[in-house]
Amino acid sequence: MKRIIVYSIIIFVFSIGIGYYYSKLWKIQNISEIENLNKNTIVTEETAFIEEKVSHDATLALKKYYNECGHFKFNYVELPSEFVNLTEKEIKEMYPEWRIEEFCSDNLVLAQNIDNICDEHYILKLGDNNIEIYKMIKSDNFELLKETNISKEYLTVEDIKRLEEGIFVFGVSDLNSALEDFE
Repeated sequence: MKRIIVYSIIIFVFSIGIGYYYSKLWKIQNISEIENLNKNTIVTEETAFIEEKVSHDATLALKKYYNECGHFKFNYVELPSEFVNLTEKEIKEMYPEWRIEEFCSDNLVLAQNIDNICDEHYILKLGDNNIEIYKMIKSDNFELLKETNISKEYLTVEDIKRLEEGIFVFGVSDLNSALEDFE
């Protein structure tokens, strides 16, 4: 029985020794493999970059700045089909007269400076018998838009004088309000 215990202890010690030897050998092999890998390969890191494109259901807004009057108009318009799947760079190339103020897949804002006045400037003047509405084309150029049914005979002397000089009005709501004052 002593012999079995002695042999068991020898086998146990021998097994531990072999296990220890192989574990050291395995670590050395892994370290040398890693060193060889580092020596023989160039590691490059690539970042995934997906360029943002206009979605088919994106909103498109056009912003026009009028240099002569200082006003701007902001209008939402239907997205043209040729804009779908375009990148910001592609839109800049296709429409160089427009500036991109906002760009993301679901919202696009294009802006443009215009060397003129906006189409919201009106002048009320006295015609032969009635008040006339003129639209300003440029700061010194007017176009007859409409002759009203408001007759000269119902106006006060002060109103007639103001209308002969011209009453400048901005916006349709102010135009309607000014006309109601004369009715």
